[in-house]
Amino acid sequence: MENLKRHHRVWALFICIAMTFLLASSAPAAVIGQVSFLLGGPGDIEILTIGNKTAKPAALKMPVQSGDIVTTKPESRCEITLQDGAIIRIGENSTFQFNEATLKKTNQKVKAELSGGKVWVNLSQAVSGKKDFQIKAPTAVCAVRGTIYRIEADSATTCVVYDGAVAVGPVGLWGKSTPKSLRSGPPQQVPGPTQIPGPYEVSLQQWQQIVKGFQITVRTDGKYAKSRFDEKRDADNDWVKWNKELDAKENQ
Repeated sequence: MENLKRHHRVWALFICIAMTFLLASSAPAAVIGQVSFLLGGPGDIEILTIGNKTAKPAALKMPVQSGDIVTTKPESRCEITLQDGAIIRIGENSTFQFNEATLKKTNQKVKAELSGGKVWVNLSQAVSGKKDFQIKAPTAVCAVRGTIYRIEADSATTCVVYDGAVAVGPVGLWGKSTPKSLRSGPPQQVPGPTQIPGPYEVSLQQWQQIVKGFQITVRTDGKYAKSRFDEKRDADNDWVKWNKELDAKENQ
């Protein structure tokens, strides 16, 4: 009889654990922001939420959850404003996923992935607190604490910095700690790189600091080149002009 009771208790405990796991796994992901701007036709921008088999057309003020995948078609753009004030704009023909996101008042941490396409990130309006914002592209990881920059990913990854500083490293460092100079406090004036490697002569094996006015391109073979970006050519870029105009409105 005692063995039977013990057996029943074990099964009851097992059922409780299983039910807890099922409830936790079926719980909806945390809302981390919302769609704040759309440019394109019906169905040109879609959001796939974890647990769903099909994506839904994006709509203005549609909530965005941790784990969501945003895809855009030709001639379409999408802006997402996170709960901490960070702004992410996704260009045409892009796939962007919020893999993990924790947006507490004292700790904002985001791990995202740009599989292809382009994205503009403005963290200047984000609330103060410890920030860890990392975006993985096919050939590099970009990690920041508060800045404005854009990433383009196709056969190579290019990161252009307009304000503050960005740490760029190999994809193997995704989720790893960034250099101490980028880990605390608001964006500060920092000197430009002391050495600019020749074009694609060195493989990216550790974090490289890219500051305002500079860009880095990382190829599929891991070799990279840093340089000042061409401001005149950059100013003629429609994607850049559009984002700067929206940023200016945000700062009014």
